[in-house]
Amino acid sequence: MDPEYIAEDEINLLDYWRVLVKRKKLFLLIVFLAVIASIVISLMLPKIYSATTSLLPPQNSQSNMSLISSKLPGGWGGLAGSALGMSSPIDLWVGILKSRTIVDKIISTFQLKSVYETDSEEEARKRLQEALHVKKSKEEILTITVEDRDPQRAADMANAFSEALDNFNRGITTTSGGRMRAFVEKRLADAKIALAQSEEALKSFQEKNRAIKLDDQSSAIIGAIGEVKGTLIAKEVELQTLLSFATPENPQVKILKTEVKELRKMLQSLAAGGDQEGEESRNIFIPTDRLPDLSLQYVRLLRNAKIHETLFELLTEQYEMARIQEAKDSPTVQILDIAVASETRVRPKRTQIVILSTFTAGFFGIFLVFFLEYLEKAKAMEKAKTKD
Repeated sequence: MDPEYIAEDEINLLDYWRVLVKRKKLFLLIVFLAVIASIVISLMLPKIYSATTSLLPPQNSQSNMSLISSKLPGGWGGLAGSALGMSSPIDLWVGILKSRTIVDKIISTFQLKSVYETDSEEEARKRLQEALHVKKSKEEILTITVEDRDPQRAADMANAFSEALDNFNRGITTTSGGRMRAFVEKRLADAKIALAQSEEALKSFQEKNRAIKLDDQSSAIIGAIGEVKGTLIAKEVELQTLLSFATPENPQVKILKTEVKELRKMLQSLAAGGDQEGEESRNIFIPTDRLPDLSLQYVRLLRNAKIHETLFELLTEQYEMARIQEAKDSPTVQILDIAVASETRVRPKRTQIVILSTFTAGFFGIFLVFFLEYLEKAKAMEKAKTKD
C-alpha cells in the first residue's frame, strides 16, 4: 500500500480521536446520564413473572372413541366422532385457548379489569391476550404461559386456562352423549309402558276368550310383521335423534331415510300378503285381514305385543350404547406440568436495559460530538470568508 495513503488514514483517525477527546466531557456526560436513567427506569418498571403449564396430547383417545363410535347405531358414531374433534386436537386447542369465550371467563374469574385498572372489557381482553402465550412443540406438547405482576396469580391463571379448556371439551362431549342418552331414555320409558299395556291387553283377551291357537302360517305372519314394525319404529327414533343435531343433507340421515322407506314398504307388503297385484298367489303370507274375526283380534293384539317387544329390545340396546358414550366423558386434557409460582422475574431485564441504553447513548454521543464539531468548523469557515 502506498505510504501516502497510510499516512492520510492515520491523520484521519487522529482527527477523529482529537474530536472525541476535545468533547469528552459531553460524551461521558451523555453516557453517564443514560446509564443512570436506565438504572432508575429499570428499577421503577413493574416486575413481571411468568408461569407455564404443559398439556399432553390425547393418549389413545381416538382409538377408544372409534371403538365406541363403531358400536353406536346409525349415524351417531360418525357424528359423535366429528363433534369431539378427534383429528388434530392440539391445533384446535390452541384456537380454543385464545378464543374470546375462554379469555372472558378468565377475566371474570380473576377480576382482571380491576387488576389492569380499566373499565373496558376490550382493553382487559387485549391485556390478557398479550400476557398469554400458547405454543405447540414438535412433540405435540402444548404449553400455556401467562405473565403477570403477581407470580401466584400468573400460576393460577395458567392452570385456570387448562381447566377451562378441559371443561370446554367435556361440554362438547356431554352435549352430544347426554342428549342422545336423554332422548333414547325417554323413548325407552314410553316403549316399556306400551309393552306392558300390550301384554296386559293380550292377557285379558286370552282370559276372556280363552286361548286361541293359531296355525304356523298365522304365527309366521305375526312374527314377521312384529319384527319389521319394531325395527321400523326404532329406525324412526334413531332418525329423529340424528336430526336433532345433524342436517337433512347428512349422509347418515339419507341412509336412515332410505332404510325407513324400505321397512315401510316391507311392512305394507307383509300386511297385504304381496308386494304388488298378482303376487298374492306366489307369497307364502296371507293378508291378515283374511283371518277369522276372533283370530284377527288375537293376531292384532299379539302383533302389537311383538312390535313393542322388538322396539323395547332395540331401544334398550341403543340406550346402553348412549350410556357408554356418556360414560366416556372423562377429562380430555392431561396435564404434564402444573404451573407454579415463579421466584424469578422475566421482566424487566435490567442488565440488558442498562447495556442497551449505554450503547445507544454512546452512539448518540459520538453523533452529537461530531455534529457540534461540524457546526463549529462551519462557523469558523463562515467567519473566515467574512474577514476575506
